[in-house]
Amino acid sequence: MARPDQVIPVNPMLEEKFGLSYLIKSGKTLYMAGVLSADDATFELVGAGDMAAQIRQIYARMQRNLAKAGCTLRHVVSEISFTTDIKALGDAANVRREIYQAANAAPPVATAVQVAGLYLPGALLEIHATAELP
Repeated sequence: MARPDQVIPVNPMLEEKFGLSYLIKSGKTLYMAGVLSADDATFELVGAGDMAAQIRQIYARMQRNLAKAGCTLRHVVSEISFTTDIKALGDAANVRREIYQAANAAPPVATAVQVAGLYLPGALLEIHATAELP
């Protein structure tokens, strides 16, 4: 169980509503809750039916979350992707590659798992990331 001093607040309203922490700092490791393609303010789906658009929104949110801990994509060492469409994820792999290249970062180790559904209706992807703190 995480201690309150390990929590890095990201969106207190949503964290309280869902009973979770988006970021936990433990030693030199940063754990990020799964990130969906949602609007930060309304938590409504962004990019319905479009895997590439959802990937872009997820990484934009991830980068904002990482920044709260003084990190960038260069600090991400591992990702687990949960997708409702593994083929569409593979077809859009170039988008992820472009995002990491633009951040001057090597892609982290990654695992992709196909699931029956995600929290937001219409969500195609959720990414859980782990980073090494600077």
